[in-house]
Amino acid sequence: MGTARYGLKPVGPQNPGALLYFDVDPSSTAIYIGDAVELVADKGIAQAAAGNTDNLGVLVAVFDSGGSPALYYPGGNATGYTAVVNTDPHQVYMIHYYHATTALAAADVGLCADWVVGTGNTTTGISGNYITSGSTSAANLRILGLALVEGNTWSKDCEVLVRFCEHIDLPGSAGI
Repeated sequence: MGTARYGLKPVGPQNPGALLYFDVDPSSTAIYIGDAVELVADKGIAQAAAGNTDNLGVLVAVFDSGGSPALYYPGGNATGYTAVVNTDPHQVYMIHYYHATTALAAADVGLCADWVVGTGNTTTGISGNYITSGSTSAANLRILGLALVEGNTWSKDCEVLVRFCEHIDLPGSAGI
């Protein structure tokens, strides 16, 4: 599973009222489906960095300047792009956990984790973000449990369920 990086993938139904359209900041870096995003004053949205505390949500779709679906926002000052962002702070997501030496375990449920901004895939448009550790300190996401994926077990390389800890509509909180 070490190459199964796909960013934040919604699990279960998405709240239609939380799927909002935003302009993409033309000065931002590339943004891929599954990347967490933040608001940028007077410019729209941009990819959220690891450790960012005012996350808006997760990119779930993007449209180019002509209104056609695009795989991802290419960055490099491309203008006129519109993004659909799941802004629901309570949405559950699946994300990949990978660490070369430290296994994630059931005892880690409730801990928080910052994502690593990985390299997105320009062929599929999918994010490369993943997590590498759990912490009792405040961080981007709270680990809720192991994802129900065939063959998935607690390990150094697994799929986990998470929810935002640090979101523009939530007070930040530390892990338990």
